[in-house]
Order: sequence, then C-alpha cells, then structure tokens
Amino acid sequence: MASWLIWEMETEISSMPKSLYLLRHAKAIAGGILGSDQDRSLSKRGVRDAIKLAHKLAKKELLLDLILMSPSVRTISTGQIISSELHIPHSHLVVNENLYAAEPMDLLKVISHVSNKIDRLMIVGHNPGLMNLASLLAGKSLSMTTCSLIKLSFDFEDWHAIFTERASKFNFLN
Repeated sequence: MASWLIWEMETEISSMPKSLYLLRHAKAIAGGILGSDQDRSLSKRGVRDAIKLAHKLAKKELLLDLILMSPSVRTISTGQIISSELHIPHSHLVVNENLYAAEPMDLLKVISHVSNKIDRLMIVGHNPGLMNLASLLAGKSLSMTTCSLIKLSFDFEDWHAIFTERASKFNFLN
C-alpha cells in the first residue's frame, strides 16, 4: 500500500525520541439496531469538532509521520480531516484492522511493530481501549472524551520499548 512497510523489522533506528498521539474519534451518529457499529459516521458536531482540532494542530504546525486508524467510518473520517488540514499525504494514512475495539495490549502490539523510522505516530481509535492505554502510558488515570488528543513523549528510539517504558511527559492538545 505505502512505499514503506510499517511492519518490517529494521536494524536502523531513528535518532529521535518517539512521540505518540492518541486521538479518540470525533462524535458519531447514534447506532441503529440494523446498522453496523463500524459504519457509524461522524455527526455534524463531530465534523465541527474534528475541523476545529485540525485547525488548532495546523496553527501549532504539528508534524506527523504516520496516522494509523481503526477501520470504522468515524475513525477514518476523523483521521482524514486531521491529515487534510496538516497536509499529510494519503500514503501516510493506514487503516489497521487490529485497532477496532482494541484493548491496551492489542494497541501496544500494533505500536511496537511500527517502523523505527516513524518518530511521530498518531493512533485514531476508540474508548475504552485508547483511554486505558493513555492512562497506562502516562502512569495516571486519564479521561478521553470524543475528539480528545493526548501527546505522549518517550525517551526511547525503538517502538518495541513501548511495552516497558512509560511516557516521559504527556499533555492534552485540545
């Protein structure tokens, strides 16, 4: 799909510490009894919130190397709104089936397999898994409402260390 493989094991490690951005998808429409949860789209408020966040991030000149998204419509839409405003190429947007309804350990596995050439990674996903992962990595209980974005900074240079090291600092960006 993309010209680089995020799952490829590499010996070359980036010389930059890693930054992980966890973004809970924006507000979605309510699910119906006949519709699939994965097919739920963003509500009007969700679109507005995602655009507002994207504008804030653009003003901060946020740089991202890769955006991994759950396969749900609402996460893909949220990721596309953010990437469009930040002028991130489509080749840096990747849908990962393992992110849907993922528990923290599932998320850690996905992150640990990201190429070490990627220094600034964003995951667009769902609660409670995303919030629980943020709490685990930050070392304190955190809450993430829809369209919440937290940045976790790490001193390591190899994503495999995500299993053993907590964030050196964290902050919400919205």
